[in-house]
Amino acid sequence: MLNQFLGGRYRVIQALGEGGFAKTYIAEDHHRPGHPKCIVKFLKPTRKDSDFMATARRLFKKEAEILEKLGKHEQIPRLLAHFEENKKFYIIQEFIEGHTLSQKLASKHRWSEEQVILMLQDVLQILKFVHSHRVIHRDIKPSNLIKRQKDSRLVLIDFGVVKEIGNSRILSAPSGQETIAIGTQGSRFA
Repeated sequence: MLNQFLGGRYRVIQALGEGGFAKTYIAEDHHRPGHPKCIVKFLKPTRKDSDFMATARRLFKKEAEILEKLGKHEQIPRLLAHFEENKKFYIIQEFIEGHTLSQKLASKHRWSEEQVILMLQDVLQILKFVHSHRVIHRDIKPSNLIKRQKDSRLVLIDFGVVKEIGNSRILSAPSGQETIAIGTQGSRFA
């Protein structure tokens, strides 16, 4: 997929990761001045029959709506675009320059109690916003928290956009609203 243009504007330049149903890449947006970097999440349905694809499209649209709302928080990547191309789904999000918390923890630098408390308070403020939109991340871990280079703030990433339909569970919230269960595939808590 490297150097391939998606949606006629996003040129894939680097693979980042792969999960059961999704692949993540860094791309350049060739419709914007300077070709800024962005994140492309490529979601490929496991089946192509019409009922399955209708469900996949509905969940994909719902997930994009959720990401649009959540991206209004300064510590959650903005949704830049979403589209379907050749029965494959793409989410385009803001690229966050920085290092994951797991990379920071691997440096063997011992954190003070005050640093840990500040980090937890930062994460809790993000979660308060997420929960106010009746969304549960369900995959909070050091590799899904990026310490942003420009201001050292933590950014929560990877909201697990549209997991494989066979593995997705739609849960009814007390108010009757739907939520999409998300998390790392194989996780005890997903």
